[in-house]
Amino acid sequence: MKKIYAYILSIIIFSSCGDMIKVENESMVQDPYLNQKTDSVFYALGIAQAMQQLADQYFFIGEMRGELVKTNVNTNTNLRELADFSATTANAYDSAYVYYKVINNCNYYLANRDTMLYVGNKNVVIDEYAAVAAWRAWAYLQLARTYGAYGENTIPFFTYPLTKISQVDESQMPRLNFSSIVEKLAPDLEKFSAAKVNVPTFGTTSYAIGNTNWGQSKSINPSKLFVPVDVVLGEMYLEDAQYLKAAKHYQKYLCENELVPSNFNSVRNENGWPEDYYANYNTTGYSYNDIYTNSASPADVITYIPMAVNKLRGQTTTIPLTFGYDYYATDASSVCPRVEKIQIEPSKAYHELTDSCDYYYYPRYSESGQVKSYPATVKACKKGDGRANYGTARTRSSGRNYILNRDASDTTKIYVGKMTPANIILYRTSTIYLHLAEALNRMGYPDAAFAILKNGISTYLEDIVAEPDAMGQIKDYRYISKQTLNLLTYDLPFLGVEYRTIYEPKKVYGIHNHGGGTQLNARTNYVENGSSLSSIMGSRVTAVGSQVNTLYLPKKIIGAKLREMESLFNITVGTTINDTIAAMELVLSDEYAKEFAFEGTRFYDMQRMARHLNESGIWRSNFGSLWFSDRLKGNSPTKSLLDSKNWYLPF
Repeated sequence: MKKIYAYILSIIIFSSCGDMIKVENESMVQDPYLNQKTDSVFYALGIAQAMQQLADQYFFIGEMRGELVKTNVNTNTNLRELADFSATTANAYDSAYVYYKVINNCNYYLANRDTMLYVGNKNVVIDEYAAVAAWRAWAYLQLARTYGAYGENTIPFFTYPLTKISQVDESQMPRLNFSSIVEKLAPDLEKFSAAKVNVPTFGTTSYAIGNTNWGQSKSINPSKLFVPVDVVLGEMYLEDAQYLKAAKHYQKYLCENELVPSNFNSVRNENGWPEDYYANYNTTGYSYNDIYTNSASPADVITYIPMAVNKLRGQTTTIPLTFGYDYYATDASSVCPRVEKIQIEPSKAYHELTDSCDYYYYPRYSESGQVKSYPATVKACKKGDGRANYGTARTRSSGRNYILNRDASDTTKIYVGKMTPANIILYRTSTIYLHLAEALNRMGYPDAAFAILKNGISTYLEDIVAEPDAMGQIKDYRYISKQTLNLLTYDLPFLGVEYRTIYEPKKVYGIHNHGGGTQLNARTNYVENGSSLSSIMGSRVTAVGSQVNTLYLPKKIIGAKLREMESLFNITVGTTINDTIAAMELVLSDEYAKEFAFEGTRFYDMQRMARHLNESGIWRSNFGSLWFSDRLKGNSPTKSLLDSKNWYLPF
């Protein structure tokens, strides 16, 4: 094995309180192996190490500057300053350096890698080369999100490698806003998208990276280290309000990889559910907790940053510790040893949101195929979103925890178990579907966005097109417009000839189903199929019988959000498509909170939505700022969040 030159990981140093860029040495040794077929893999993994170094910053900025967590007397000063928006350049997590380090390493690779290397007729470089370009674009996206590089606000931009002091002159670097950065980076990424590149796999789906001090083994899937090209393009375009382009790349990625939103059910198992619910109405399918397992390939996860099992093995993280789990302890008494001093806990806003979850109910079937309604005892018992489920730590062999855990000796303590495997999740299949919903809604298709929450995108949508019945009435459950069906068949061809078999109703579930839907136990959920009985699954079971299920439909849910905004902000809402789009965006924001809480994404989603609400001018010109400020009032911010400049960290 040829030598891996460590300099590639430390070419540049950025300071948050001095010059932006400093170079360690006047010149650097130029590596001779970037023109070889295999050795550049070490450079790619070197950049992955640089990604590890930004992981904690990415997570804490994204989580602490949202409304879903609260601080307490144990919270360290840096996290407290992020939460109350008082952070200065002295804050440990205000570092442009960590992102520019990734960017410069990518620049070096992209400038020096020989892209014309083949084995037979296969280019053995292109996938890896595209993946590095995607990493660079992702890093610039995070810089924009962190420092607010929108409109007149800018950040330094460069695409050449800095290897000498003489090259470093910030005054000579262009300063660009994010729209201009997209213009610079998107064309090359579009070429990779058209070429249908894949993320590198390095020939394995599971690679062991050692054992924790308390005895649990850890493996990674190398392909999940990378951000797929179509995903980063979708993210860039969504951030920049280019919604059709974003939707097209999300659709392309999902369809080409045959990804459907799976049946990740979770219900509150606290006392109070009627006995007949557990007997006949319990959920089946994957558990929502399967996403957060100690596995090389956790369910639903597309991209993560896996952290080392101990300091001797590489870059470590403090994220599990802040939630009350000491990932680097030597105590082998549990899956991931707990500590007394929890620093971050679920907030009042989180509990209020999840406790008030709107449910929809899968219909009940008799063996003759007759649709039956749920009994009133089940419908009346609203226990809250199942993704806020409480439990106790499972066995070490399963390597996972419930999402929320109470201390048996002190029930006021709440431990959040999502991050116990020490993997920082960047993207899940659910992320792509919900961001697609956001783009579709902004394009003028709020019915398509709602379908992603309730039914999922499947050919079942063809059966609920808004057509009048014999009496000339359109039932509420028929909420898909003909225009939307055409969009999903031709322009975004989920339901077109090429992909429609992937999106059969029995395979597809709505995202809200993860915590706000119920379904019959598979052994009792039958309808007649010829002479035999077969189980009804997927979006069809979500929707069949909707004519007697008015609890979770667009008219009710979007209408409730409109009334909530009218009351909360003393505004007058209308019945236009723009009113519906704005309300649907806030419905999506609530779903983001329930689906991605404690994964480090909340601030990034909220600031984007708030900016776009401001830009739309609906209700009030600064409605996005009003909404953002109201959502974060529980953080006791030290600055007025009505001014969007105060949302971001100082550069």
